[in-house]
Formats: sequence, structure tokens, C-alpha cells
Amino acid sequence: MGRTHRPIISGATYFVTTTAYDRQRWFAQAELAQIVVDQWKHYECDYGFHLDTYCVMPDHYHVVLCVGERKTISEILHVVDSYVATLVNQYLGKWERKVKVWQGRPWDEVIRSEEMYWQKIAYVLLNPWRARLVREPLDLYPFSDIKEWIEREGEEAMLELFSRYRRQSE
Repeated sequence: MGRTHRPIISGATYFVTTTAYDRQRWFAQAELAQIVVDQWKHYECDYGFHLDTYCVMPDHYHVVLCVGERKTISEILHVVDSYVATLVNQYLGKWERKVKVWQGRPWDEVIRSEEMYWQKIAYVLLNPWRARLVREPLDLYPFSDIKEWIEREGEEAMLELFSRYRRQSE
């Protein structure tokens, strides 16, 4: 059975998750997590999309982005993930026998409402807290943009957002 192609929806906002191969904890190493952050920020300019939020976890990442008009979600995901894999292999010194960095294709979902948008923003920003990588929901996590959200929206607004979209089991 062939691959299902993603539709081309210019200007759409997406929630994306990409998982490390075999859930390897590559990005528990700060240098490798920073590679992911740097590539998303680099290609944001080059490919003309807007990165609304991001979080790089030890074995996966999440982003919310608006693709803009220049590139498709498939083109954006391909360039970011493939260049991250190249840089990870370079960092690890794997020149001849490269390691597989990503597990299959990224998972992406078109955000279809304002309610869904805010739920995904909260989900991404709360990820380090849910994984117990930080103690409190507003604690800064170096591989997310929570600091920018707090500076722009304020602590009270962020806590209200987290309260509204926190899972019932938390």
C-alpha cells in the first residue's frame, strides 16, 4: 500500500509530533536537543513559516506552526528532520554507519479551531512538567519557548491557560 500524501493547505496551522527511533533518548543530551531547536528556528526564516510554540523532549518533539504560503508541511518537516538527523550523526561521529534518528513519519494534525489551537499550545508547553522534567508548570525548560510565552502573555494568563487545558488526571 502506498503512502498517503498530506494535502497542501497553505496558511494552515499544524500540531506536529516527531518521535526518535525506538524512543532513543537522543535529546536528553543538551547539545542534541539544541540542534532540534536551532533547525526549527533556522528554517522558520528560510521556509517562511511561523513557529508558534515548540518543545524538545528527550525522545520526541512537538511544534505548533503556521506553514505560510511558500512551503508545504511535508517540505518543512522533511528539511528540518533530515538536517537534524545529519547534524546528530555528525555530532555522534557517525560518518559511515549512520544511526537512525527518527521513527517513521512525523505525525501532523491541522488545527481547525481557536479552541484546538489553545489546547495544543498548552499541551506542548506543559509537556516538560507532565514528564517531570521541571517541578512546576511555569518553570523554564531550556528546549521550549515557555519563557517567551510567559514574557508575552504573563504568568497569570499562562496559569489560566494551563488550568483550562490540563488533563483531568494531572
